[in-house]
Amino acid sequence: MKKTWAQVVLGTALALATGMSVASKLPDTIRLVVGYPAGGTADAVARVYAEQLREKLGVNVVVDNRAGAGGQVAAQGFLRSPTDGSVLLVANNHMMTTLPLTVKTVSYDPMKDFAPVAVIAKFEHIFVVGKTTPAHTLQEYVELVRKEPEKYGHYGIPAPGSAPQFMGYSIAKKNDIQMSPVPYKGGAPLINDLLGDHIPAGVDAVGMITEHVAAGSVRVLGITGAERLPILKDVPTFAEMGYGDLKASGWMGIFAPLGMEPEMVKQFQDAFNEVAKLPRIESAIVPIGFRPESGDAQELARTVQADLDTWGPIIKESGYLQQ
Repeated sequence: MKKTWAQVVLGTALALATGMSVASKLPDTIRLVVGYPAGGTADAVARVYAEQLREKLGVNVVVDNRAGAGGQVAAQGFLRSPTDGSVLLVANNHMMTTLPLTVKTVSYDPMKDFAPVAVIAKFEHIFVVGKTTPAHTLQEYVELVRKEPEKYGHYGIPAPGSAPQFMGYSIAKKNDIQMSPVPYKGGAPLINDLLGDHIPAGVDAVGMITEHVAAGSVRVLGITGAERLPILKDVPTFAEMGYGDLKASGWMGIFAPLGMEPEMVKQFQDAFNEVAKLPRIESAIVPIGFRPESGDAQELARTVQADLDTWGPIIKESGYLQQ
């Protein structure tokens, strides 16, 4: 009988509490399944972790890119994975919370169909405007939209139905203005249009924009998270500006197939947590907008549930649902 997520988390917690020895026999090769193409930021994070895990675990660790449908292909295919430790899923908040809330054809349940292992990285989303958009604060941008909606009332997003779309929706609703999302196929074309003055504003992950902020080509008006980022210390958080529902950070985490023994889940959890503290991880992922994180299976479970609780009501109210 398959273990439920709750049983896996409880078993792992008991292993931690009792201090039991967990040294399960690992396979010779472990595949980290990533739902995005090689060369992207999710792939980059997975690859630097894989590199360090090879040394930590003493086995071969490879990245297996299964791109398609914003991570949906990888997540749904992962449900058929063996439970012997040979396959783990590297998933982000889009795969585990946004997709199930916005896409009708998603057939997996993020709270029932995967065993959480550990959070490995977090990142923030930003609201950004091009250098010719005459706004230096989010409220100034809101007033521009109010006065000239046809010129300023649209914002770029990296994909339809992504968290950035509903961030824009929340900003518009709070201020009783009309803002229309313009979906792109990823962050790169969005940024190109922002730099080329083809779109006045955008919402995306912070890693896509840092070099352009330094060059003065764009201005960041707001950022998610509980506190300001050192690299954008002059940019207020959405929570500071009264948008409490926009404080949720983006994240990446490791999931195992249901049915994996709690002892092995703990072994992977400990390995990822130890690797996350290595200087090599920080030096590799901070420049692309991520920060290393560590935490147990329970924390990852809470993170997924908190995201569902945050975005569920907003998405439902928006009426958005893809077929």
